[in-house]
Amino acid sequence: MAVERSPPRSAHADRRSSWAGSFPPVSEHDAPADDRPNGRTPIDLATLEYRPPPRWAPLALLLWVGLVVLGYWATIVSPDWADDRPLDLMALHSRVRHLLAASAQDVDPFWYAVIGTIRLSLSFWASYLVGRAFGRQVLVWFGKYLGTTREQIRNLLAGFHHAEWVLVPFFVGSNLVAAVTGIARTPLKRLIPLVYLGIAGRLVLWWIVGRAAEDEVESVLDVIGRYQRPALIITAVLVVGVIMLNLRKGRNFEL
Repeated sequence: MAVERSPPRSAHADRRSSWAGSFPPVSEHDAPADDRPNGRTPIDLATLEYRPPPRWAPLALLLWVGLVVLGYWATIVSPDWADDRPLDLMALHSRVRHLLAASAQDVDPFWYAVIGTIRLSLSFWASYLVGRAFGRQVLVWFGKYLGTTREQIRNLLAGFHHAEWVLVPFFVGSNLVAAVTGIARTPLKRLIPLVYLGIAGRLVLWWIVGRAAEDEVESVLDVIGRYQRPALIITAVLVVGVIMLNLRKGRNFEL
């Protein structure tokens, strides 16, 4: 009786099979269902190793790093821009003190809302995409380069699936929270309303506070304006110092 023989495998094919077998599945659809973050289950650090970045990952990373750099630059120039160019300062970074500086002055509320929404959206979605693309690695970057502690990251991951409906809108300006939504693969139909509820609430709140505390904010801006050059030097030194401290603290960072 004839016996069917499979064609001989080449050495190249054997090496390719061995090489491929040493890596995790290349698609989330190939990974075990229980190991995939899906926005509804706790995030297990052990399973975050198995996510090779997609082709668009470098573009997301470039955007994210660029926005982080703009945030540092905004801190340096804020003594000079807060009084004369508050909307430009918001465009660099829409952190709370920049929103207060803009709202306390006679800026057009339309442009305040437009610029704030665009800048906060860019920051959130860039962080979301980086988290979705790089998974565990982006958490290591937060620890190594941005001063985030291991405990902060682990506590956020442990409770995120229970409290995302509060965390996302309340901390919509947090790059870490946004990155975790990408890691958790929070469904967009749930995430988008939470993000824009948070952005709207943030802009309205600090507009009201800034208008109510207009005199106090103007007094602070006047003091900064009188000592503009020393303030610029001090903020530049502080920013460089914070960056160096974060790098030093993060040298041996591990999750």
